[in-house]
Formats: sequence, C-alpha cells, structure tokens
Amino acid sequence: MSLLSPVLLPPKVKAYLSQGERFIKWDDETTIASPVILRVDPKGYYLYWTYQSKEMEFLDITSIRDTRFGKFAKIPKSQKLRDVFNMDFPDNNFLLKTLTVVSGPDMVDLTFHNFVSYKENVGQNWAEDVLALVKHPLTANASRSTFLDKILVKLKMQLNPEGKIPVKNFFQMFPADRKRVEAALSACHLPKGKRKEVQE
Repeated sequence: MSLLSPVLLPPKVKAYLSQGERFIKWDDETTIASPVILRVDPKGYYLYWTYQSKEMEFLDITSIRDTRFGKFAKIPKSQKLRDVFNMDFPDNNFLLKTLTVVSGPDMVDLTFHNFVSYKENVGQNWAEDVLALVKHPLTANASRSTFLDKILVKLKMQLNPEGKIPVKNFFQMFPADRKRVEAALSACHLPKGKRKEVQE
C-alpha cells in the first residue's frame, strides 16, 4: 500500500440500491399507502423515494438511526391499512416484505418511514445495505468538500423538465438566510429570482 493511498475508501453503493425498487410507503397517522420507487443516490448521500406524481422526498443517510425488517419493522395499526395489505389472512407473508427506516436528529426525536415491497425478502436486503452505508466511518466523519458535494448532488437530482436547476431549490436548501443566498447567486453571476433557473 502506498503512503499516498487513502486508508478509508468512500462507501460503495450497490447497483440495485441506485437502480431502485418499487415499494408501498404507508403512514399510520394519515392511513395513506402510496406506491413509490425507493433509491439511494450513487454516492450514498441520500435515501430518497419518488411518488407517482414525480414528487421526491429525501432522507440524509447521516440522519438514519436504524433500519428494521421482518418482525422488527413497524406494522400498521389502522384497520384501513391492514385491509390494504390483507394482514388478517392466515397465509399472509407481510412480514417478509416490510422495511422501516428510523431517522431523526437524535435518539429521542425519531421518525419512522414504513415501506412494504412487492417481493419477499427485498426489505431485508435494503435494511442491511442501507445500514452498512450509515455505519461506514466516512459517513459520519465527512470532509468539507463532501458536504459541498452533497448539496450539489441533491440539487442535480431535483432538475425541472428542461434539465435545469430551479433557483427556488437553492432557497429551500438554505432557508435561514435568503439574502445571503441571493448575494451568493449574484456573486456567481447566476439568476436570483425565485422563478428563474440555473443551467446544470
């Protein structure tokens, strides 16, 4: 091993995680079950899902605290969702398809994202491989350039139909200081209007 080669290599994202898998995302509070495509970006920064309306939700890999599958995953309590998944039938294989992703800023304020795959044992593979990304040492100890790259990756995943980055996405990414974002865009000679777009 050369002295110049890094000791830790960045986490490798398995191909099937980047390609995505069809799941049903359900929520006990709203009793809504929506078909989604669950993916991990190729650099392993975000777990994200796309609804049929093309709307995307992102979950930073560093905010994930746990992944659960099988009997350890959450199961629906509301009767409406139990009926959707045919849970009350004796030969139901619901537990073989479940995946719960637990996220939050700390170990107390947790959010549970619940998914059900269309095929058996998919949830187990996803739970194990996403947790491997979360536990990688470079995930929690990233460099400054990695944080800048994360911002760029997220902006590039939210392109509009013309293949451009909407300026409103910059404001959504940094909601605390709008004037500073406008000043930075002006300094880079980029449009700063909320309805404007930036070439990728």
